[in-house]
Amino acid sequence: MDYHTSLFHDQGISFDRYENIGEKSIFLESLLKKDRIQFFFGLEGKTNLHFGPYIRNIDEQNITFLFNPLQEHIFKIEIQPQTKLITLFIPLEKLHKLFTPEDLPILHNEAIQQKIYQDKLMSQSVLLTLLPLYRIQLNKSIEHTYYYGKMLEVVSLYFSDKEADNISCPFLNDANVLSKIKQAKEVLIQQLKLPPTIAELARMVTIPEYQLKSGFKELYGHTIYGYLLIKKMEQGRKLLDQGSIQVNEVAYDLGYSNPSHFITAFKKQYGLTPKKYLQGK
Repeated sequence: MDYHTSLFHDQGISFDRYENIGEKSIFLESLLKKDRIQFFFGLEGKTNLHFGPYIRNIDEQNITFLFNPLQEHIFKIEIQPQTKLITLFIPLEKLHKLFTPEDLPILHNEAIQQKIYQDKLMSQSVLLTLLPLYRIQLNKSIEHTYYYGKMLEVVSLYFSDKEADNISCPFLNDANVLSKIKQAKEVLIQQLKLPPTIAELARMVTIPEYQLKSGFKELYGHTIYGYLLIKKMEQGRKLLDQGSIQVNEVAYDLGYSNPSHFITAFKKQYGLTPKKYLQGK
């Protein structure tokens, strides 16, 4: 399987898909142009951007946005093993004309005179928009239109999504509470099969339940159990992608006593059953 697929290239816009299924990192040389905005969508695994001695990490389900009108940079993109990455490079003027008749926040006169290196969590809507790009098979006659539409959709979602650090919840103004909420998220990820109850989780990170529930929803955009379900389904999809484990085994591995509950949750999350998902790969 080729690690790189050009999805849409036209009028200075480059929309590309990468997947490293090997055991070694793939290194690519790239150029950050003064008039280009660059998006890096890390779906799975990890990507590193090497600017000389400086390294910028793109973790799983994170988005990096780069724009530097002051100077051009040659840099290296390191795609680590078992990584899926989507990139979009687009001229600033083209972005403005394509997506809004009014100025986007980043396009104000004062903003376009300074560099912007921005990271944020990938929303579920962006993730679900990009995932099909790895399994869909299209008639050649409609590829251009389809990928152009996907490109428009994902950038629209990027600018419409609420920033994870755009804090309105008063609890998140306390650095200590914020740290504990992030710690709670890590506990959930580590204990997907047998997660603690909300009361147990609050005790583990030593904050009141109401602070945990309110702050978690504000920071991650989902309730605690909603976030847990999303992570379970993501882990289930990864296990299915390995191709060596049955659907029932995946369900039991995720802590489901009845595989039908996993199948129902998976279909709700991705719009198709695990069996249909495997058939489409």
